[in-house]
Amino acid sequence: MSDPPSIRQSARRVGLSDLVYNDVKNRLLAGEFREPDSIPIDKLATELSVSRHPVMEALKRLSVEGFITILPQIGCRVRRYEPSEISDFFRLFAEGEALIAELAAERADKTNIAAMSEISARIGRLRQARDSTAAIGLEYRSLNRQLHFEMRRAARSVPVAEIVESLGDRSDFFIAASRQPLFTDRLARAHDEHEAIIAAIERRDPARAREVMRIHILHIEERLRTTFADPPP
Repeated sequence: MSDPPSIRQSARRVGLSDLVYNDVKNRLLAGEFREPDSIPIDKLATELSVSRHPVMEALKRLSVEGFITILPQIGCRVRRYEPSEISDFFRLFAEGEALIAELAAERADKTNIAAMSEISARIGRLRQARDSTAAIGLEYRSLNRQLHFEMRRAARSVPVAEIVESLGDRSDFFIAASRQPLFTDRLARAHDEHEAIIAAIERRDPARAREVMRIHILHIEERLRTTFADPPP
């Protein structure tokens, strides 16, 4: 939960609606709100010490981005997707991340590779962690986002990186919607795949980096397809 004073203080530098938008979006990506939940507009406004207006502005942006459905005279709900739509999305996302890996293999320098390797090593240590499943999943999600950010940085293509980053947000949204510990379920396999991608980038092997990344993302789709076909009670 965001701290209201910090929201107000930060608003002096960044627009208040942007801060509310980031807060609500982070909650969605973390699974705090899930389909078919209603979004508690008044409660959010109270928690963030703002009026309803910046909350509604944030929800309108999230609606355009596909996270929220606004129902006139009813309210706002987390958007629902069909399993086939989620599968289609991951086919697109896989191609975007594959292009990032390919470009990174062509353009990464030693600093980029060192940064990726360090984050991957931290993910590897989670394989032996004895924390709760929830804590490990939260840490993995954070490190995974950092790692893919470093890969996008190494690709040195701002427009491609921006598009793929937005797709990454949608991926986290779908994973949260599954209500399953997918991050921890896939930790060992995902770490092995990350290591293979980084090795291909370091060897300057764009084709290999592209293919392993594509498989890496499609493994998420495979796991989600199974989950949504047999949803939890």
